[in-house]
Amino acid sequence: MKLIATTASIAAALLITGPLGAVHAQDAASGSRTVSVGIGIPDSIDFQGSVGVAAGVVPDYEGSNDYAAAALPLIDISQPGFLFLKGASVNPNDGLATVGWNAFNFAYSVGSEEKLRLSLGPLARYSGGRDQDDNDALNGLGDIDGSVGAGGFFEANAGPWSADVTVVPQDAGDSGDGILVAFGAKYTARLNDGFVVSTGISSSWGDDDYMQGFYGVTSGQAASSGLAQFDADSGLKDVGVQLGASYEMAENWLVSGQAGYQRLLNDAADSPLVDDRGSPHQFRALFGVAYRF
Repeated sequence: MKLIATTASIAAALLITGPLGAVHAQDAASGSRTVSVGIGIPDSIDFQGSVGVAAGVVPDYEGSNDYAAAALPLIDISQPGFLFLKGASVNPNDGLATVGWNAFNFAYSVGSEEKLRLSLGPLARYSGGRDQDDNDALNGLGDIDGSVGAGGFFEANAGPWSADVTVVPQDAGDSGDGILVAFGAKYTARLNDGFVVSTGISSSWGDDDYMQGFYGVTSGQAASSGLAQFDADSGLKDVGVQLGASYEMAENWLVSGQAGYQRLLNDAADSPLVDDRGSPHQFRALFGVAYRF
């Protein structure tokens, strides 16, 4: 479902409405500049991507200065312009698994080369919670269950550059469902046929419920944990940087590595759970093997 038009005829093309609200116009000139706008419904189901498993080192909890070994799924599956499924990464704001639908797509191309693609739509993300048995520093704070939140995303791709914003509710324990807004930008370079490297930056903002659930300490929790009472307000939670690389070691088989650093900010860093018993400096590393199809 696409609209295709030369730059000069875009305004006229937008007046022509096709099935399911898609708009159609066509320029036959070879190598012309084109714009396409469409609803995310694929012409065929042709999924591509990779699946595998990774082992690595992650903090016991976000804000901890203790680390533990972990095994996590490596998943990156998509039907271009339609659905995508992604597994865990070294950016904790990505959650453990995300599935989304590119419900609306806008693309700008010159000839056959796509210069810019904008996508937005709904997504569902599974985010891990926090168990007070994970670390002695959490004793008396109670558990926060893992949860699936339904939210939305906006993504922009321009050649090797990409940027995205996601808004996802997440269980925040006794505080109820909090909202986490995550921002990211990434540059990906293919150095040769089998070697790909990427670097990215990230940040996130949490509302009052999210911040209080993960970084606040109620009077009851203070009494049972020995931590000082602390009210955490909404605000920018962190900034981070991520590095990644993958290499095709054999046909359809990839080895990959990821490393990330996250700096907690504002009330996340000032929480006694972090300031007194943990650290605002967070490091993660993963190494895995995946099958590409």
